[in-house]
Amino acid sequence: MSEKFELLYGNTNKVLKIKAETGERYIVEAGAMVSMSDVFEMKAKTGGLGKTLGRMFSGESMFIQEFKAKGNGELLLAPQFLGDIEKVEMDGSKKYRLGKSSFLASTSGIDVNTKSGGVSGMFSGEGLIQMEASGKGELFISSYGAIHKKEIEPLEVYIVDSNHLVLWDSNMKYSVELASGLFGSIVGGEGFICKFSGPGTVWIQTRNPANMTNKAK
Repeated sequence: MSEKFELLYGNTNKVLKIKAETGERYIVEAGAMVSMSDVFEMKAKTGGLGKTLGRMFSGESMFIQEFKAKGNGELLLAPQFLGDIEKVEMDGSKKYRLGKSSFLASTSGIDVNTKSGGVSGMFSGEGLIQMEASGKGELFISSYGAIHKKEIEPLEVYIVDSNHLVLWDSNMKYSVELASGLFGSIVGGEGFICKFSGPGTVWIQTRNPANMTNKAK
């Protein structure tokens, strides 16, 4: 992590510190700003009606925010859950799909749009509409728990619980199945799994946000 982007306070309470320069723009998940220098012009963005509706169906906030630096200063960001933050360098050669609540921020060269998740996305819990990141720059993702990066080899099949998905290559093929068959899933309260076919990369969160929600009820 360069001095421009600094991760503070360990793996479970990470905060992203950005040292911005005049004219730079950052796209940030709504509500993620912790504190900042008095040099930023901030405005809400929806990206148009289609993107707004897409974020609603994908489980993401309706609005994102744009921070434009009018001078040099710092911007501190924190994710929704206690967990990890990771920087993903994007060179324009790949696009990535994002899991629910995993987008934290990006530099101005990254486009974050909505794409159809299809039937697989709907049943996996990742949403009928999913978020997709493309372009060149830095993408910051967050997780509940630590982030585990898994490289899936050609012809390899790898299974991930859908609630643990953070980020994956958009061109990867995957199918969705009930964790233990219909009867076992209903009785045991288990959810869906995603079977990914390599090659490609999947970022996985080590904790399940659904468990936290269930305990709070």
